[in-house]
Amino acid sequence: MESISEKLVKWVNEDPDRLLFCFLDIKGKETEKYTYSDFYQRTSLIAANLHHNYDFDSGDRILLAFPPGVEMICAFFACARLGLIPVPVYPPTSHDFQGAYYKLSHIAEDCQAAAILTNQDYYWSLKLNLTKNSLSNLSLKRDYLSKVNWIGTEDFRDIDNNDFPERHSDILFLQYTSGSTSEPKGVKVTHDNVLHNCNAVLDHAPIGVSWLPQYHDMGLVGYYLFFVIKGGTTYGFSSIDFIRRPSLWLETITKYRGTASSAPNFAYDYCLLPGKISHETLGEVDLSSLTMLMTAAEPVRAATYSRFLEFFQPYGLKPESFYAAYGLAENTLAVTSYGRQILSVDRDRLKENKLEVVTLNDQSASTTQIMSCGRPLGDITVKIVDPKKHQGLGEGDIGEVWIRGQSKCLGYWNKPQLTKEMFQANISGENLNGSGGYLRTGDLGFIKHNELYICGRAKDMVIIRGLNYFPQDIEKVVEDSSNHIRKGCVVAFDILEEEEKLVVVVGVKNVKTFPDPIKIAAAIRKILNIQPHTITFVLARTVPKTSSGKLRR
Repeated sequence: MESISEKLVKWVNEDPDRLLFCFLDIKGKETEKYTYSDFYQRTSLIAANLHHNYDFDSGDRILLAFPPGVEMICAFFACARLGLIPVPVYPPTSHDFQGAYYKLSHIAEDCQAAAILTNQDYYWSLKLNLTKNSLSNLSLKRDYLSKVNWIGTEDFRDIDNNDFPERHSDILFLQYTSGSTSEPKGVKVTHDNVLHNCNAVLDHAPIGVSWLPQYHDMGLVGYYLFFVIKGGTTYGFSSIDFIRRPSLWLETITKYRGTASSAPNFAYDYCLLPGKISHETLGEVDLSSLTMLMTAAEPVRAATYSRFLEFFQPYGLKPESFYAAYGLAENTLAVTSYGRQILSVDRDRLKENKLEVVTLNDQSASTTQIMSCGRPLGDITVKIVDPKKHQGLGEGDIGEVWIRGQSKCLGYWNKPQLTKEMFQANISGENLNGSGGYLRTGDLGFIKHNELYICGRAKDMVIIRGLNYFPQDIEKVVEDSSNHIRKGCVVAFDILEEEEKLVVVVGVKNVKTFPDPIKIAAAIRKILNIQPHTITFVLARTVPKTSSGKLRR
């Protein structure tokens, strides 16, 4: 079985001095830089220290809790070369520390981690935050982290014997899901999964620019693992630096002539906010080098896509380079890509899970737009299935998205029953001849002209009086109803009190200036014909989100 480490060795032998990774600070200054040869040597040094100084068994799970930077990627490859299973995790910071720490503890206990790799600066800041948040004396149930050895890798140096046995586990790493609808689950990702998905996504050696979280699939797999496999170069910086200074994204693409970059929908909206990108910066922006600019990882809004393309075309962004995609951790990363079509559909029919495409001449207040996520990649099979009857549906029918192919991961760590239900599903009347069945994504969508359109998540669906409403549609209406509401911080869901009732949690920009709830309710009634039961205002930063930025409905 081929491993990603063998791909690294291939490029070390062929072009050792080629730049692999370069990490930047908020001002765009280069803080870490690795050629292919440098990176290989660093991973070898970490692997040798782990092998000679610690008593790990092949297949042990090792958490990687690093602040943004290349050291986490070095530790990832070191573990993979030893046959250990790395588990990238979000390192809790002072923001929302308690929730992030509990998630980290849950992951460590769930996979029975043998150790946690980090750096000493982060370890001591974690200890300080534990004290500040009065979490030093956690109950035994939440105290698993205190029993695990924390190992700082930055002090690893050459040792007398730098040799170690090269091994690799069938499982390359565990990717814990973001937990937007449930507790995080560890997806078992293999070398074959990553190699197959990489070949489906990339056919060249790209120059990537990424601020995406390195512990999460789109950032880790898409801009670090894939780039090693294909011989590319990644310029990275932290997500927090993007939020503080979004112009850094465009400046980095311009400076290094980036050919590939990706971001969730919110990032494109964010760059379009008045004043976020200065006129001086825009005067220097040149996006003409991009051949792949992808929007994915959360619902893609057609209006955002159109506005971003229109705004940045004068700055070199080519329409053929900008597209939407769909993927999930359970399928390694990507499922479909190169979506550029926008469908206008009847909103009322959509509530009934019926698709009725509306022409430009028939546009009205009862229409909504849905963005294509493109066609299936490589030999990946995508089917739309009735989630209750498990019957395959035809073109234009709305149902659950099911997936089959070599990118489909092995299942969830230590959850055999859930793995069987979600990774080995069968469509009624279809004989797969022992190929392992389909992955149930939990997402609702339809196929039109061989392209996939996502409507929402089955678990998030708001059902009022028997009609289906996608929460993101409600949330968009609320966001647009007032300038005092923070975009991406509105959550819609239903509760059952004798009958289904709609509740909307609204994140406000400033506690001194609240939006008018009567106007919000009127907007929901006018556009969606729903009467909200409760509208509640909270500070935007208190709206719960996953570590990858998705709303935790």
